[in-house]
Amino acid sequence: MKEKREKISFKESIPISKLRFWAGLVISIFLSFFLYQFFILGRDIFRSYTFTTNFNYLEFTENELLFYNLFYAFLALIIAQTFFLKIIFDTNKKLWEKRIQFSRKKIVHNQNIWIWFFLFCFIKLAVFYGVMNMNSLYWRDYTFSINEHLNFFEEYPYLFLLIILVLFLQSWQSLRVILHIYLKYMIGSFIFISIVAIVFSQINLVDFESYFKKQHAENPYIKGNIELPNIPFTEAIYSRNKTLQLYVSKKGELYFYGKKRNFSQLKEIVVALNNEGFYFENLNYFVQLNIDKNTSLKQLYKLKKFITTYSDFKIVYNAYPENPKFPKRYYQDNSEGIFEGKKVSSFENEIIVQLTKENEILINNSAVNCNEIAKNIALHILKDKHYTLVVRLKEDAVFSDYINVLSYTRAGYLKACKIVAREKNVGDYTLYNNPESILPFNIIYNYAFETDNLLKLPPKRPEDD
Repeated sequence: MKEKREKISFKESIPISKLRFWAGLVISIFLSFFLYQFFILGRDIFRSYTFTTNFNYLEFTENELLFYNLFYAFLALIIAQTFFLKIIFDTNKKLWEKRIQFSRKKIVHNQNIWIWFFLFCFIKLAVFYGVMNMNSLYWRDYTFSINEHLNFFEEYPYLFLLIILVLFLQSWQSLRVILHIYLKYMIGSFIFISIVAIVFSQINLVDFESYFKKQHAENPYIKGNIELPNIPFTEAIYSRNKTLQLYVSKKGELYFYGKKRNFSQLKEIVVALNNEGFYFENLNYFVQLNIDKNTSLKQLYKLKKFITTYSDFKIVYNAYPENPKFPKRYYQDNSEGIFEGKKVSSFENEIIVQLTKENEILINNSAVNCNEIAKNIALHILKDKHYTLVVRLKEDAVFSDYINVLSYTRAGYLKACKIVAREKNVGDYTLYNNPESILPFNIIYNYAFETDNLLKLPPKRPEDD
């Protein structure tokens, strides 16, 4: 007779109490929900510290918010799943069966190790990334938003998917030794987690988005409906010497610290700041003007006349680059633009830069390709350093036309400065911070309107009022 052989199974069956199963399931769902709320609450608290002086913040689109909410929901549910497995396996009644004890301990040990190790690394990285976006902690209006340089949603969205898949599969790895229908349970678990994650992603106990939008509405560019022009050449505007920042709407309305002001109100502010500037003997102070691209040149002339009458500050115009690498909010907080030249008398070497009705730029009545304008101007300056740039604009020109021409002239001027700096062995620090000590920026504007008596300024001295 043939001997009956016993079937050998490497999968040990561990009985699970129904009470522990259902109780563990309910506890795990509640745990995952509160863990999910903790994640999004932490994210939004960090975002509340990203507000800048212009009320910009780490803004997410609806798709970004949904994506991150789903990620946090999946993460919370997978973490809760490990606690669910610990609840049903950690205190099994068959204490004297060594093989069952070994399997049980292996499952619990694996769940403990991977979840706590992941949470340790994930929280450290998340806190570091959050702190690097917290503009409110930096000095004055200096901002460094790492999200503009490293946007995980746009550049590495698959990374979040891989994290979820790896964590989920890792949590099921040790269960293969006890489950006979392993794949069936794993797929069922993933479907259940996916459904609950979608539900969780629609629930926010604290509505931070409404608060963020309300604060963002105080942005002076939004409040004054100001759209900055895009120009071909920009300079970095450092906040160290920024004395005053004014906002000018399309209608010529002036805004200072979010409030509408007139010239009489600004007079006291400008005079006081000008005196302070003399106290520190710093001649590099400047006023930053954020002007809507459709503002008329008459309004611009009024403001320039006002600033030059009551102060010795330089004037710089904020603008967006022609080919921006970052969103507009980045350039609102990390300003780039063009420095205005001081009015000078005419020299023999006149370089006439003219903008025609067809938006074509002529240099000494000769048409020049846009890519060659700056180089052409630099060559004219180097011919005779006693030069004057004479800017002539079309009759219906607005601020965007003005600053575009100024951008080309400034680019040509700085090209000439670089060449002169090399000849004189002048360092880069002077070149980038004080180029006018190398070569003066001489420029004259021929306006198409009459400037005499265009602006009746308040008396310069208080006793003259």
